[in-house]
Amino acid sequence: MARSLSAPAAAGLVLALTLAVAACRRTPEPPLQAPPDVGATMAERVKVLNADVLVIDGRHVRLADAAAPQPVPDARCWAEGLAARLATAAVRDLVAGARDVRVEPTGRTDEYNRAIAHVSLDNQDLADTLHRQGLVATSSTGRFGWCAPVSLQEPGAPDVKSLMDFSR
Repeated sequence: MARSLSAPAAAGLVLALTLAVAACRRTPEPPLQAPPDVGATMAERVKVLNADVLVIDGRHVRLADAAAPQPVPDARCWAEGLAARLATAAVRDLVAGARDVRVEPTGRTDEYNRAIAHVSLDNQDLADTLHRQGLVATSSTGRFGWCAPVSLQEPGAPDVKSLMDFSR
C-alpha cells in the first residue's frame, strides 16, 4: 500500500528540490564591458592565462585573430611548449606596461564558452602586436603547426624574421 506525504512534508520536499536545482545552475559571467574597479591596477584587472586567453575584469576572453602555441601538457612538441612560455611572458609584460585595456566582443564564443574578442592595450590591438613579434599565428587557418618546419608561405604563419632578431 502506497503512503502519501503530508502537506508540510511535500512542501519541504519541493523546497529542497528547488534549492538543489538552483544550486546547480551556473552563475553568469559578468558582462565584458563591466566598468573597472576604481583604483584597480592593470594587474588586478587583467590576468594572463595563456598568450591568447585572458581574464579581464573577471570575464574569460579569447583573443580574436590569434592562434597561440599551447603550453604543456597540451603542446604537441617541446618547441610548442617553449613558444607558449615565451608568448605568455610577452603578453604579461605588455599587460604590466599598459595603462588602458579595451575589449570589443565579436559576438562569438570558443569551445570553452569564452568570449572571443579584440583586445587593445593602449589602443594597440594585442593580436596584431603578438603576430608582428612572431609569437602567434592568425587564427583564420585553425590551429597552427608549431612543431612543423615554419614557412613564411604557410597561411597565417608568424613573422619568422622577428624570431631571429637577437638584438632585443
